[in-house]
Amino acid sequence: MVYLLVYVDDILLTSSNSTMLHRLITLLQSEFKLQDLGSVHFFLGIEVKSTTKGILLSQHKYALDIIQRAGMASCKPVDTHLSASSKLELVPGTLYSDPTQHHQIVGVLQYLTFTRPDICYAVNKVCQFIHAPTKDHWSAVKRILCYLQATAKE
Repeated sequence: MVYLLVYVDDILLTSSNSTMLHRLITLLQSEFKLQDLGSVHFFLGIEVKSTTKGILLSQHKYALDIIQRAGMASCKPVDTHLSASSKLELVPGTLYSDPTQHHQIVGVLQYLTFTRPDICYAVNKVCQFIHAPTKDHWSAVKRILCYLQATAKE
């Protein structure tokens, strides 16, 4: 089994058979200009760690960068990603003053769900209101960030 992951000009190759992997790299190098960087540590913002049980994928640094980008590095950590009492709805309300920031943070949170399935529901919920975010919707996004602050593990 060989896996070939390609994103624009980033390529990641892995295989359960090292001989097959080296043959494929040699074949690709005969056709394309490639540089073998050795073992993967980061790929598209995802940290890759080899363990005795397999491979661990983490976006710990990415999560902390999102919190920093939103200006919430000193936020109070919370135990849940959504408030049980808040009901996000598409109702006329006070629009959030910086919809671009809202869109950007929600977008990067979507990418974070690759390795953080625990936030999928909450991120999906705030995505439903991306076209006209209100202050309540932004509060829900901030709640997700506070949850990440509490649960971001290396």
